[in-house]
Amino acid sequence: MTTSQTPTSALTRARQHPTVRAALALPGPARAAALTLLLLPAAGLIAALTSLRTPDPHHAVPLDGPSLRSGATFKATEAHLDANLPGRAALIAAVNTSRYLTTRGGTDEVTLGRGGWLFLRSELAATPGEAGHLRARADLIAALSDSLRARGITLLVAVSPNKSRVQQAQLPGGRLPGWRGDTYAAFQALLRERQVASVELLTPMRRATAAQPQYYRTDTHWNQAGAQTAAAATAQAVRALAPALPVTRFSTVRAPSQSRPGDLLRLMGLQDVPDALRPPADQEAAQTTVAQGGGLGAGLLGAAPQVVLAGSSYGLRGNFHGALQQALGSAVLNVSREGADFSGSLRPYLHDPAFRDTPPRVLIWEIPERFLPVALADEDRTPLLP
Repeated sequence: MTTSQTPTSALTRARQHPTVRAALALPGPARAAALTLLLLPAAGLIAALTSLRTPDPHHAVPLDGPSLRSGATFKATEAHLDANLPGRAALIAAVNTSRYLTTRGGTDEVTLGRGGWLFLRSELAATPGEAGHLRARADLIAALSDSLRARGITLLVAVSPNKSRVQQAQLPGGRLPGWRGDTYAAFQALLRERQVASVELLTPMRRATAAQPQYYRTDTHWNQAGAQTAAAATAQAVRALAPALPVTRFSTVRAPSQSRPGDLLRLMGLQDVPDALRPPADQEAAQTTVAQGGGLGAGLLGAAPQVVLAGSSYGLRGNFHGALQQALGSAVLNVSREGADFSGSLRPYLHDPAFRDTPPRVLIWEIPERFLPVALADEDRTPLLP
């Protein structure tokens, strides 16, 4: 007579398996990662079977002969699993955590620097045709600057430097690789040649790193300290171009400090993982700047601001807009947009009736350095100004 296997004996036999024994012999984090990888296939199979048994009229899986032969069944199965897989987010997080604990490295998109600092790999790569792309963008900007000047508007270009250029000491080798040219200086020179007003942010930000970091450890953007440094330099340039702006006083309040996982952690799939299992998230006491007296900072007697900021996500991070208004002592209209890249916020603003009816004296165009070396998009090959 045979007896059924008890859970204890099954567990003992599993522990004696050579693969499991090898995993258990690994040190700390590697052992956790290896065991996770061993358990994931079983967990994934159970979750997949549960998903396929979940009725979903929007993601039906055809099982007929033609569908199987054409591959439609497998594509539909993939869509069904993606829509219904239970614990999908947890499984993905477990895979990403295991990869990080095992390799202590980044991903195809993220490089792990010193002290838990993360960087975009694209910022460290050479870009084919970079010189020509820089000239094309400088020519486009110069044409816009000339057109705006004819309307009595001064364009001020503010290039937000790459994190890897400002925080070089935190890169794996402590500096940018030799093949990475100085895109920032080259573009500033092109703007000067074309007599386009620009503000150089790299030098003051690099200098400020001696006191405190200017970028988030786990994010591509400048932090509040970096935003203040960039805002002070930009305000100084604006005052030189447009003296006697309407005066508005501002004050800044600070919220309690809290965890702030950055976009680079999200690219690694580690945004929802405890700090012990990933590069620790940034901690930040968020700042908010408001006009004194309860106003919105729209200038005297409700007049429209004479300075407009058209930027990328940098214009929305680190309280840069608030720091700029406070440093300038005058209201700034912020039309920056998330994911604006090169001209994604400027073009809609220039086509807005508000621009035609109440044009500013100074238009600040904030552009991330990392978008400058790549080829122009089709929409940017046409004039920006209608």
